[in-house]
Amino acid sequence: MSRIKCFWCVLFVFTLSCLALEPITIDDFSVPAAWKGVNKVAVAPAEGPDGAKAIAVSNLPFGTASHKLSFSNEELDVWDKYQGISFYVKGDGSDCWSPVAISNSYGSYSYVYFVPLKSTKWVKYTVAWRDFIPEGFAGLIGTPNGIPPCGINELRVGCRWNIWYNNDKIPAHTLTLANVVLEPVVAVDNTVYKPAPFSKVLDKLRKREKLIIQFQGDSITAGTSLHDKVNERYSIKTEELLREWLKTENITCVNRAVGGARTNDERAWLNRDFSGETPDLVTLWIGYNDRSGTAAASYYKSAVNDYIDRVCAKTKGQSAILLFATGVGAGARFTMMDEFAQTIRDLAKERGIECFDVNAYMKAVGKLPLGEKYMADTAHPNAAGHKFIADKLCEFLIAKAGIKDPKPVPPPKPVVPKGKAYSWDFEDGQGDWVLEQNVSISGDRVKGGAKAIKMVCVEDKKDYVRAWSGYLPVVEGQKYTASIDLAADLTKGVARVYVVEYANNDNKYGAMTVVGSSTAPDWKFFKKSYEVPAKVNFLRILVWVEKTAIGTVYADNVKITPEE
Repeated sequence: MSRIKCFWCVLFVFTLSCLALEPITIDDFSVPAAWKGVNKVAVAPAEGPDGAKAIAVSNLPFGTASHKLSFSNEELDVWDKYQGISFYVKGDGSDCWSPVAISNSYGSYSYVYFVPLKSTKWVKYTVAWRDFIPEGFAGLIGTPNGIPPCGINELRVGCRWNIWYNNDKIPAHTLTLANVVLEPVVAVDNTVYKPAPFSKVLDKLRKREKLIIQFQGDSITAGTSLHDKVNERYSIKTEELLREWLKTENITCVNRAVGGARTNDERAWLNRDFSGETPDLVTLWIGYNDRSGTAAASYYKSAVNDYIDRVCAKTKGQSAILLFATGVGAGARFTMMDEFAQTIRDLAKERGIECFDVNAYMKAVGKLPLGEKYMADTAHPNAAGHKFIADKLCEFLIAKAGIKDPKPVPPPKPVVPKGKAYSWDFEDGQGDWVLEQNVSISGDRVKGGAKAIKMVCVEDKKDYVRAWSGYLPVVEGQKYTASIDLAADLTKGVARVYVVEYANNDNKYGAMTVVGSSTAPDWKFFKKSYEVPAKVNFLRILVWVEKTAIGTVYADNVKITPEE
């Protein structure tokens, strides 16, 4: 017997065995009190479909509600033969999506499936195990690195997320849930789709035809740290430059990035992210938070690989995919992303998918110049960094398409008067600086002179330890170098220095740019190139130590120096 016939025989026998099983009700909501709300989330009895019982979980996403199941080991033993679960959801009419989760509450195995809340009518969802996505670095349900179905002992509504696209806050919403049932058979589409050919995207560029590019990623792509994320992040800069370069309005760039996202989150949000018009091209820049969470490169690769398969299935092969070789960060993160970048290069080659090597472009700038000129902190590019990335991406696309039109020359920047210099050596005291808890001007330890800021960090603090400069009037477009000497004699925690932006001198701050951070007792000199963005009229320097820090921090010779 051929292998194919053997496979279908096994599948047929397995399906028959599943058909012999009966659905098992996991929760009929006859005991609503079994569900416990956490934080601000409330749980109330509700009427389900056809007179069944249900619960309404309100004030999401500001907490979760969960129910620990009480099935015996004998009852659970058969669950491994089932293919998924079904449940009914009624939404509140909002544009929100919320997860229904299943987990092993005694371990780190938690899986989510996001559902839309637009419909105010009951909708039945029948979900295969493979479509519940792990929240941690685990395998899918029923795989060797995931929990088996018999390990499920908790249901949950809600998750840790209270932001969505572009870091906007998710509004409060209500999900009503009924009839959670273990299903012996779940129909799945096993059609294998491939990404659309990248050549189709290039052909549309050449012909100036309608082209939709959808950008997926984390806070880097979302525009965290930008003063004006809507207009400064690299996705919109790509749209602007391509439109100008090709002299067409047919290019649309859609941003679906969320700060803090990992690769698993991209997998979990797939139905939400691709609920609109099918994009011609999907870009993916992900991995910084996976690395921060100590994900292994092998896991990262498998998760990205699975995400590609899911995008292809969701778009039925109508979207091309462009992988970004995981970009670098500043400081220590300049090299820490290299393994993930190579993983993406290898994966792209294996699958015949195009790769934009943003890692190599950023590396070519150099570690110190990148941090000083293009990065707001160790993770996030500043406005100049986002423009740099967009420029390189557009050059990459135009070159791949073989388009010979010259790149548009940006208009000259208006001449900005040289900015005023500010400096503090604290020899005459604190001046206009605001010193908060346990902060003083001291001669205990200095970097030249006789006095410096001293910040004492004790245990069980209720707030950060901070020292603020006064409000410094500045003009849009002025370029400065911010610098400081910092010694952080800490046994725990970290000290950082920020440039903080203000539209007015009213204590309502905007973006914050990191000048430097330290945990070292030795004096360290930090400097940062900084350009005042639009609508910023004042700056302040903030020396900041986190709540959990223990020890003493010293700061001296703070300067804001106009660049030539």
